[in-house]
Amino acid sequence: MFLQSLKISKEFNEIIKKDIFLFKEQWKKDLKNVKALTSGFNPSYSFFDILKKDLTQALSEITKIKLKPSTWWANYYEVGHFADPHIHRPEYISSIIFIKIDETNPLYFDLNPGILNVEEEEGLILSFDSNLLHGVKPCKNSRITLAMDFVKDEWVL
Repeated sequence: MFLQSLKISKEFNEIIKKDIFLFKEQWKKDLKNVKALTSGFNPSYSFFDILKKDLTQALSEITKIKLKPSTWWANYYEVGHFADPHIHRPEYISSIIFIKIDETNPLYFDLNPGILNVEEEEGLILSFDSNLLHGVKPCKNSRITLAMDFVKDEWVL
């Protein structure tokens, strides 16, 4: 099982948070498993360009596998919003970036057997096997996350 954590700076986290508060008014609740406001897949926000580059490089170095981003999106959870248990297959590695946390720590992984409850922290990047079942319990406070999926880059020269 692959599970890795990284961090973004507080300054970068605050820039993303401010951007999300501006953008979220245009979002809808339309993802299959995530019952929260979402940017939709692969939005063209500048912070994603930075994250895609930096996270691709870091994960490729950690895994020793050439990776490339396949999908990315942002989620804004309001009170009561949640995510059904799901996986991100056929992707290889998935990442969640916590921009604004709900102190009740609603993210969990179903390890079958057992549940791993995640202690969320602003700026934390949690990367994991895309076939790891995870969900979000109903939020008690607003919460912002970014998600990024990666596939193996078969086009290595």
